[in-house]
Amino acid sequence: MELDNQMIDFTKDNLPTINDQIQINESQSQSEPQNTGDLQPSETEPPEEQQMEKVENTSEQEAKKEDQPKSYIDRLLCIFNFIRPYFKVTFNDIKLRLKSSFIPIKNDFFEIAEKTPDLYGPFWIYTTLIYVIAAGGALSYYFTNAVNNYFQLFVPVAGSILYSFGFGFPLALWLCMKVFKLEMKYVSLVCLYGYSLTCFIPVLILCSSGFGWIQWILLTYGIANSTVFIIINLWNLINSLEDKKKYIFIGILCGGQFILFLILKLYFFGSFKEKVVEGATQ
Repeated sequence: MELDNQMIDFTKDNLPTINDQIQINESQSQSEPQNTGDLQPSETEPPEEQQMEKVENTSEQEAKKEDQPKSYIDRLLCIFNFIRPYFKVTFNDIKLRLKSSFIPIKNDFFEIAEKTPDLYGPFWIYTTLIYVIAAGGALSYYFTNAVNNYFQLFVPVAGSILYSFGFGFPLALWLCMKVFKLEMKYVSLVCLYGYSLTCFIPVLILCSSGFGWIQWILLTYGIANSTVFIIINLWNLINSLEDKKKYIFIGILCGGQFILFLILKLYFFGSFKEKVVEGATQ
């Protein structure tokens, strides 16, 4: 019995208590590295400096792409996308605007075209006038001199004059209006000026007859119709100016129209044209 008690006492002394076991477990848990805490920052996510370098590199690459010069095709596409909305017009819109241009005393053009000014009508009016002027001038010279084959000589000159006046003269009027602090879109002025020249299509066809006094009358009617049409439709803006500025603006408008009148009469349907043709054929 004594031996058994000794053995039992010995085993009890050597058995770990519950508190000892808890302390052992805590010490083991503290000594073992935790999966989340002991991992280095580079193993989970890149440091902030590396992220900032990546962002800077991507921004520099994008800036280099923007700084690179655009190709010729890209520039043409940008221009096409810019002017495309001004060519979206219906046949009824064109018909109403053409009809309005033949009645210069009515100021209803911007009621029809203010919200949707177009470049489609003016472009084709200028293009039609180029061939009408060239054909009319050539026919007029043929009827008076019995010589033809001058159509190809008049086409580039007529094209340069019409496109320069068609887009350059409205630009001069627009700049003048900016100086006088009048609000008007450049596209609206091009639209107005282009349709104002519609009356010249039948006028220039009749001028090909070759009779000088008929040409003077017809061209005078055409330039007067165009000028009155522009002034009537811009009168609300012009009338808001002071008297001095009002007369300056009207003077610039009439001066430009008079220059166009002289070019048409003297170059394409006058004696100056004959000198030019004779010098080109020598």
